[in-house]
Amino acid sequence: MFRIREVANLLRLFQIPQISYASTSAKLSDKSRYDYFARTVPPDFYQAKAMAEILRFFNWTYVSTVASEGDYGETGIEAFEQEARLRNICIATAEKVGRSNIRKSYDSVIRELLQKPNARVVVLFMRSDDSRELIAAASRANASFTWVASDGWGAQESIVKGSEHVADGAITLELASQRVRPFDRYFQSLSPYSNHRNPWFRDFWEQKFQCSLQNKHNHRRPCDKHLAIDSSNYEQESKIMFVVNAVYAMAHALHKMQRTLCPNTTKLCDAMRILDGKKLYRDYLLKINFT
Repeated sequence: MFRIREVANLLRLFQIPQISYASTSAKLSDKSRYDYFARTVPPDFYQAKAMAEILRFFNWTYVSTVASEGDYGETGIEAFEQEARLRNICIATAEKVGRSNIRKSYDSVIRELLQKPNARVVVLFMRSDDSRELIAAASRANASFTWVASDGWGAQESIVKGSEHVADGAITLELASQRVRPFDRYFQSLSPYSNHRNPWFRDFWEQKFQCSLQNKHNHRRPCDKHLAIDSSNYEQESKIMFVVNAVYAMAHALHKMQRTLCPNTTKLCDAMRILDGKKLYRDYLLKINFT
């Protein structure tokens, strides 16, 4: 998330609009600092409020928290703590995991959580990789908690793979979205032998199927040419819809701007040769509507 803010700060210097599909940090709502930033997802404030409401519903008034280091985790858990105070929910211990933590660090967080035996509920505002490592650490310690987690965990089954017993009873939030069926058909049609436009697809393929396309990994078997992405090994990422919406929003905004400024041609005219970023952002991108 810190990189998103850096990009936003850079682009605003040149008045270039930016639209994000996954940046939920509440800090990005500050239009005095991020006046060319837009997004297709809501800020974390709404998740934090929902999590606090869940705790109040179940009368869980003494909980621990764990956050990922960085904007997503820190601002998210800060928003949750504010909502928790409004509902007389007490925080037993507040833990944080860094970007470069090794396994021992996640284990130490679990040990700290176990020091508060009356706080059996743990609120997580963590990135997916941190969530996966923390759940694995809980499994190693045979620790049992009730997890209430943000969309960093969400609906991702990979988070709990191999540690399902530890995650039993977890409540996780996910941003409301719909499956994009055309993307499934497109993605499942791809193969490293035909998809040459994406320079990283071959690496993705080797990683996914744990094989080697050119025998460059001596410890991996050669990739079978009949391997394919299908429903048995593929699950659509929950934020695909937001990616599609972001691309469509920018495309529709540019198209509408072109039709307004260049009504007599389907190409760029002089009025769009030097793009007015402020006008694109304010008059088109923020007002765009499509279904």
